[in-house]
Amino acid sequence: MIFDFIRIDRRGGDALWRQIYEQFAAAADSGMIAPLTRLPSIRELAEGLSVSRSPVENAYERLHIDGYLMSRPKSGYFIAPRRRGNAAAWERARAKNSADIRYDLSSGRIEAKSADLSAWRRCLRAALKREDEITSRGDPCGEGELRAQLAAYAYRARGVKCRAEEIVTASGTQQLLSLLCRALGGGGRAVLESPGFEQGERVLRDYGWEVSVVEESPDTAGRLGGADIFMEIGSKRPLRTLAQRTRRRGALAEWARENGRFIIEDDYNGELRYLARPIPAMQPLAPENIVYVGSFSQLLLPSVRVAYMALPPRLAESCAEAARFYDPTSSKVEQLALADYIREGHLERHLRRCRKLYLRKSRLFSEALTRTFGPSLRWRLLETSTAFALTASGAEELRLAALREGIKIETDGGDILLSFASLPEEDIAAAVSALKEAWPGSAMRAKRERQRAHRGRG
Repeated sequence: MIFDFIRIDRRGGDALWRQIYEQFAAAADSGMIAPLTRLPSIRELAEGLSVSRSPVENAYERLHIDGYLMSRPKSGYFIAPRRRGNAAAWERARAKNSADIRYDLSSGRIEAKSADLSAWRRCLRAALKREDEITSRGDPCGEGELRAQLAAYAYRARGVKCRAEEIVTASGTQQLLSLLCRALGGGGRAVLESPGFEQGERVLRDYGWEVSVVEESPDTAGRLGGADIFMEIGSKRPLRTLAQRTRRRGALAEWARENGRFIIEDDYNGELRYLARPIPAMQPLAPENIVYVGSFSQLLLPSVRVAYMALPPRLAESCAEAARFYDPTSSKVEQLALADYIREGHLERHLRRCRKLYLRKSRLFSEALTRTFGPSLRWRLLETSTAFALTASGAEELRLAALREGIKIETDGGDILLSFASLPEEDIAAAVSALKEAWPGSAMRAKRERQRAHRGRG
């Protein structure tokens, strides 16, 4: 254990043992030293602080008496699990909140048994053996072999046309947008469709872009006017027919080509569609004008922070120059492991399994919603987000009511989001029933009752 936080004041009036005791106790109470952390031996601490063994022995003895420290024969001294004061209350509250979550319907998690952990571990182990590579600084644009694999995969899975040198990787979409803004230089006008993308909007505004969110329209391209950038968030668009999607995508690509503007296509899990055959990305329609962004958080593991951006050739060089002044944001080990994972075919096999799994889960969840709440409940499936969006008044009130009953959900604007990615299939019906129990007399129930009353008067 590093104990540089302990400061000895030899000119003060406090005994040396008390100074050691109080600083260890304060660190334990505040949580700066976690329970079961091994402490230095008496000899190590005495030498490190340049004091005799006696004050250290006295401090450790008092820490043991007061319940801060415990001793294990032949193992040493450890911080005891016990906590005091506010820190103890905080620990209890955190443990209680975690234990009280019966059903987690929030995003950012997947079901453990759906993850391809054995293959991912093998790829990680192989990457860790590449000592010459992992002991050096990574490429700010991403490791070359991963970029090559991503270019090939993006073409196979999404029809994206690009070369390896036109790919840039980072730890997430926000980091990629930040790099893109630096490459583009001065700000301009960026447009998104409702409900927007809060994190992406914030990045654009931070770099001086004027950002506006417009209501969705069948004629999106015709309403962009003098915009310099349109950001397409496919995961937040409602389901459309193939003909509607084709017309919309064609019109947007034509707008970008004719005006020399850019479209940022955030294709979040676009390959994960499971209700029908995935539609290729928009990027091939105007590769000189469309910046394609992809990621693997929901498909592979939420903890694997690798996202990538396929750039038009005229932007690739500018982005590489901008990236040169910054450190990589994505782990080199994870990048090398992901390159192997894709090369060996694991990702595409895992994708096929996930499509079957999420199709089954989405059907079970929609059946449970209809059976439990009836046909009056309005919802839509956000397919690649593996979530259902419920339209209801008082979304935040409903979120808190659910949390009080141990159900964790999220809101997005005026919608309630119910993610089924981490929920086991056998828990779906019970989770939806628990939601209904959590919401009697709520804004959702009140809304339905007002509608029935209005029809009765009619």
